[in-house]
Amino acid sequence: MTLPPTVGALSSSPESAQQRLLVQLRHGQEDALKELYDGLSGVTYRVCLRMLGTPEDAQEALQDTFVRLADRAEVYDPSRGTVRTFVLTIAHHLCLERLRARRSRPVRDHDREDEQAFDLPSMAARDPLDEALVQSALAGLPDTDRLMLEAMFFDGYTHAEITARTGLPLGTVKSRLRRALLKLRERMLP
Repeated sequence: MTLPPTVGALSSSPESAQQRLLVQLRHGQEDALKELYDGLSGVTYRVCLRMLGTPEDAQEALQDTFVRLADRAEVYDPSRGTVRTFVLTIAHHLCLERLRARRSRPVRDHDREDEQAFDLPSMAARDPLDEALVQSALAGLPDTDRLMLEAMFFDGYTHAEITARTGLPLGTVKSRLRRALLKLRERMLP
């Protein structure tokens, strides 16, 4: 005879667990920060490494991300995105601050077909389905749109800097980026 699942087991998705941890963090439970770090540090580190280019800078940005998460946990709004998205947005903004502060860009080898930063072994388990979904969504974008998205999100270029690099008018760059983001979102939603 099998017993019916408990109510808690029905809502024990990784996202709901992360949301519960964020609520605990809001109430000062420091163990919640450690668990969030254990679950999200791998993907966060890879994003930081991709943007900043060196393991040392990526590690510093990773630590700063979780310090800021602890300070700003009360700002999280589940209607605007997942906990993972919230953490990666914090990391993205911190990396942009670092890139702009040093007024340099990471060295990129455009001749490689694969980006080594995303092939690093993770500090935490990666979901192969998520990775395949993102790769598939990016592959479905026109090359110019994909390259502009990468320049903006991973290299920290502003719209004006992308305009200068591509020779396209600012309005065209903005509309292409917006359209590419909408296409990405459409392809990634179930």
